[in-house]
Amino acid sequence: MKKILLAVFGICMIAMTHAQIKRTTSQPIIQKPKTNNSGTQQTPSTTPVAPVINDADYFLAVAKVSVKTGKDNKEKGSKLIFRVYPASGTDNWRKGYNQENYADELKIWSTNSFTLPRAAAFDQSFNSLANYKQTGVMVDINYNTVGNGPFFALDAWKIEEVGVTLEFKDKNGNAHPEMGSKTIYFTGSEMYLDFKKWQLYCKTDQYFNPLTPFITNRPIN
Repeated sequence: MKKILLAVFGICMIAMTHAQIKRTTSQPIIQKPKTNNSGTQQTPSTTPVAPVINDADYFLAVAKVSVKTGKDNKEKGSKLIFRVYPASGTDNWRKGYNQENYADELKIWSTNSFTLPRAAAFDQSFNSLANYKQTGVMVDINYNTVGNGPFFALDAWKIEEVGVTLEFKDKNGNAHPEMGSKTIYFTGSEMYLDFKKWQLYCKTDQYFNPLTPFITNRPIN
């Protein structure tokens, strides 16, 4: 009988020891947080934010006009005026870019380009990209045959295409990310200038899409 009791007691002690070992090994191991021993402060990583673009800070810095002549040339001596400016505003044509009194011949089926200087009354804020996005762009060409020999009234000039290249930059000369250089073309079968029909207008909408060109006649005194 004593042997049986000792055996039972031994079994109970073994079972209790096994349970204690199981509880000890099942506990999670907690790791201490790692410390930064480099002496520098760690900051959480952040996603870079794109800079805000303000169209009012960009201005028309360069205005180029190209003209493709058709089957009738522009005679030497007939004077041209090229202008680029916002399509609306008081005295707007005085405040943009223009080239006056160009008198050389433009040969048939040729394309000629002109980089326009600033007008005498150039207004930088008036030529901001923000303003052009409200008014659109106007390109006008004045064709004056007066003074071109005895047959000036019969002189005519056929234009196949007018192009304008606009370059918008900030005060530091940095190009606008989207409108750094924009070229727009105007075409039309009625772009035919002579003594009477002397002013061609090429206009865009506020999204810089070309509209149909139109011509005005010489004023009658």
